[in-house]
Amino acid sequence: MKILFCYPPVSEDYEKIRDAGVSPHLSLLCLGTHIKNSFNDVEVDLCDGHHTNFEKICEKIIFNNYDIIGFSVDFTNYNTSVKLAKFAKSVNPKIKIGCGSNHASNMYKQILTNQKSYDFVGINDGEEQWQEYIRYCKGEISIHEVPNLAYREDGIIKMNPLKTFNLLKMYPVEYELMDLKVYFELQERLFGKDFKMLQFTSQRGCANHPLCVFCGRYNDGMRFRNPKEFAKEVAYYTEKYSLTEVWDRSDSFIQNVKWLKEFANVLNSLTNRFKTGQTTFKTYSRADQLLRQDVIDVLKSLHFRMVFIGYEAGDDRILKNVGKNSNTQTYEKATKKVFDNGIDIDASFIVGLPGENKESMKNHINFVKKLNEMGLDKIRVNRLLVLPGTPLYRKIVEKFPEIADKDIVPMNDLQKMIFQTDLYDLSEFDNDVNKYIEALLETAHIMTEIVSKKGGVSEGYGHGKGKNILEGKELEVCRK
Repeated sequence: MKILFCYPPVSEDYEKIRDAGVSPHLSLLCLGTHIKNSFNDVEVDLCDGHHTNFEKICEKIIFNNYDIIGFSVDFTNYNTSVKLAKFAKSVNPKIKIGCGSNHASNMYKQILTNQKSYDFVGINDGEEQWQEYIRYCKGEISIHEVPNLAYREDGIIKMNPLKTFNLLKMYPVEYELMDLKVYFELQERLFGKDFKMLQFTSQRGCANHPLCVFCGRYNDGMRFRNPKEFAKEVAYYTEKYSLTEVWDRSDSFIQNVKWLKEFANVLNSLTNRFKTGQTTFKTYSRADQLLRQDVIDVLKSLHFRMVFIGYEAGDDRILKNVGKNSNTQTYEKATKKVFDNGIDIDASFIVGLPGENKESMKNHINFVKKLNEMGLDKIRVNRLLVLPGTPLYRKIVEKFPEIADKDIVPMNDLQKMIFQTDLYDLSEFDNDVNKYIEALLETAHIMTEIVSKKGGVSEGYGHGKGKNILEGKELEVCRK
């Protein structure tokens, strides 16, 4: 049996989304590793659409005659996945095709209703779902025994019981399932010969409950990998490829301090690259988790170059509206503590959150000025994304019920729709959505300029002083 796990190329509508494909796609690697270790007679092929275009993927589908294809989809590449699914079915009508991810998990009914080329949708964790679906395809079990699966049966969409994957059972990720040379070569072109990085995943879930109103994550609670086993994985690949940076992509790497300390102790016992400064660390963090000096000391022991903090807003009212469970005072204290200990910050903000008005926009600008004076030199300011499964998306469906049955809605349309709900008062903008959007874009521009005019960088990985990651067509040229 042959299986393809594929992250489809981003569609033309979103070509300037800053996702450089600088490291192998972790979801593909996790699924590929699990299936490879669960079966002796299943061949797994992984394909990253950041580096393989639509035509090349079609060629792979024709040449390899896969039995099953699974697409990892989000709002930027879902339309591409549909085209690929239709093409695969035209080549082989018997092939089984499914998709997964947060977008798929939250839109499984609409996907299975509208897209006949899709046979199933994986919901939440994919490891055991795929393992059991393969067993179903082999005739070993019935389809009703496959967890986390949505599918059509006799014209009716059904969903099997959900099962949360125990990360203590997770196999060490096998990065060689993808061609690492492609990623390392891109990193060298983007950041120079002194940079070599891999992304890792130590946990799943978020400590913020309930989730922020804009978060499209499937709410599956907090889970951690075994800290010793994870440290072995990081140490192995750090030594093997002489990595100069490790990036853990978990939502909040330091939220379990006991876990963090055990991981750091084991990692530093297995390799001296962090203690000697040969390898740096980067990860995501909540600001309130950076207030403890013992936590900061652990980060320093791992030679942290940077933490990514989702500030989201510089206005306490907005932070409360979105359920961030933090405030600007905490942000300021955490920022100062991080900078005082020689660690950099990659700051993220969102304009257009519920309740946004002229006052909050001014507050964002003033807050960024304050952070910049404290030393902030990396920032990204994004417009609000309205993702399926979120309270914001449900609010849009209430106002515009005609989109309820659609499996994808252009993000630009969703952004305009959300501003027309009762979460916003546009009276200061003559009740004109376009004027409101113009004000948001101007605010984002000013926030960004505050940092960039003083030699900082915006919108990107920002490795090194004054360096932005490339975007859009520039990035495409660099990949070739």
